[in-house]
Amino acid sequence: MKARAFSGLLLAALAAVFLATHAYAVTSKDVEKELMCQCGCTMVVAVCDCDTANQMREKISGFIAQGQSKDQILAYFVGQYGEKVLSAPTKKGFNLVAWVVPFAAVAVGGTGLFFILRAWARRGRKGGEVEESLVRPVSPEDVDEYKDRLEAELKRFKEEGSA
Repeated sequence: MKARAFSGLLLAALAAVFLATHAYAVTSKDVEKELMCQCGCTMVVAVCDCDTANQMREKISGFIAQGQSKDQILAYFVGQYGEKVLSAPTKKGFNLVAWVVPFAAVAVGGTGLFFILRAWARRGRKGGEVEESLVRPVSPEDVDEYKDRLEAELKRFKEEGSA
């Protein structure tokens, strides 16, 4: 009975840990990592040292002091500067296509490569069969002819090399 009670208590504790909603305060660094500096340096606000980044940091701190959420602060800056202010594109509308297409292209390319390699492997397992029209039997006369040609070529090569 004690084991059953302990198991129930353990299960309740795990459920409380995993199902609890995390209500945490927004820090300015959380927001700064999401925004690009607008001075033209192409850095996020969190690492830029220019006056523009400092002004953006002051606004972010003011919004946090007013109790605004991260989404509200980001929405303000998007309204001010447009979506170019975000360090990563949003995952909706056309931007969703920009997120999905590279992964889809890799999946399609990988699938195509799989089928091509499988076809090549099957072709190789057949023993490298060659079309009969391309192969003709070699007669003893042909062998003699090739030997004569080879000897003539070697003789000519030796004569040119010694000259």
